[in-house]
Amino acid sequence: MNNLEPSHLPQAFILVLFAVALSYFYNLRAERDLLESSIRTTVQLLLVGYVLHFVLKVQSFAFLVLILFLMSIFGSITAVERLKLQGSFGKLFLKSYIALVVPSSFVFVLLYLMGYVRKDPVSMITLWGLVLGNSLSNVSLTFERMRSEAFNRIREIEAKVALGAPLKKAMEEVIQNAIRVSMIPKYNMLRSAGLVHIPGVAVGMIVAGADPISAVVFQVVVMFVLLSVSFFTSFLTALLTYSSVLG
Repeated sequence: MNNLEPSHLPQAFILVLFAVALSYFYNLRAERDLLESSIRTTVQLLLVGYVLHFVLKVQSFAFLVLILFLMSIFGSITAVERLKLQGSFGKLFLKSYIALVVPSSFVFVLLYLMGYVRKDPVSMITLWGLVLGNSLSNVSLTFERMRSEAFNRIREIEAKVALGAPLKKAMEEVIQNAIRVSMIPKYNMLRSAGLVHIPGVAVGMIVAGADPISAVVFQVVVMFVLLSVSFFTSFLTALLTYSSVLG
């Protein structure tokens, strides 16, 4: 692929405009989400690009920790927005931060200790962003599934609580189903990898000139990371928010 500059982005944005036009024509009301998400990701990724360009020249562990912390903060804020819960922002932020950062940190530290993460800022920042970003979808998927199923089974849950069952016990099946459903996209991703598509990390490494076997092995490690972190995130999200879905 040829070297691209920011000036090439307006041409690529035409693809988004096609989707916007289709949404408008069929009255799908997705225009705002399409435009907002596209513009937001453009701004965020450009900022990340410039930050990484700066980070390459700064070999400071404290600065690296600060970057990872800020990424975690913004990820948690995004998770709060997706939960759409009533209540104190501080409490919601804390729940989101725990659900996102605890599983990601645990797996990230294990990878670091096993030597899969290189001790340079760019590698650590990009991998942390990959792990954190993939976990975000599990936060919203878990909660939305739990909320919709709890609403459909509200009488059953109320009856169990009335008979003396704790709320967590009354919602046990709801919680289990929410976790299972939230993992379906990850299962599909793993099952189709290599047969239907070549995952992005492997593609990037191969295009950059890496040995295909090494690229694929690293991709498999990344897939295992995403699978485990996503499951832990769904599990914590369900445990931290089940009492709020009926509110």
